[in-house]
Amino acid sequence: MTNEASARPHLDLDGRTAIVTGAGRGIGRAIALSLAHHGANVAIVARSETDLAEARRTIEEVGRRCCVISADLTDASACSRAVATAVADLGAPDILVNNVGAATFKPVWAYSADELDWHYNVNYRSMHVCTVEALAHMMPRRRGVIVNIASSSGKKPYRHQGPYCAMKAAVIALTRVLALELRDYGIRVHVVCPGAVDTAMADAVHP
Repeated sequence: MTNEASARPHLDLDGRTAIVTGAGRGIGRAIALSLAHHGANVAIVARSETDLAEARRTIEEVGRRCCVISADLTDASACSRAVATAVADLGAPDILVNNVGAATFKPVWAYSADELDWHYNVNYRSMHVCTVEALAHMMPRRRGVIVNIASSSGKKPYRHQGPYCAMKAAVIALTRVLALELRDYGIRVHVVCPGAVDTAMADAVHP
């Protein structure tokens, strides 16, 4: 019988450092655990200390170091502090996964200006700020990988998710720009656009 680790394609990340945002549960936790299985030490960022504690347990069970960072990434300064904390604990990042995101469900005209700001902050600005902070450590070494988790909603919009769809489209666009700007530095930038995934966020949007 094949176990979880041996079922994964071979990828040697031994000694590498990764930062994963939105890693308390769902897609983010799965990404963080997969990186740990492949040998990386992982800094996990999320709001819920309870979720982070459980994620940390699963990572340390496979013998990797885990830095836990409780932060609300709608605050730009919290994004900067999160990357700084990860660097202080685990060293300069080799991998950054911008996974944090959130959505609400109502027609475009029902969103207030404050709600639009919130969508921008959590779904786009957090990615932008964390990326810039990580690049300060990747560019001098001329290596690194950045993975931005967008959504199929950024390519094919859905009703009642206007701000979320718009921000995920912006993530896709910025990823393409970064890939062009950073290729001469040896830094790769990718975007992943998942469809519907059975997560707590999906349950909140579609109860």
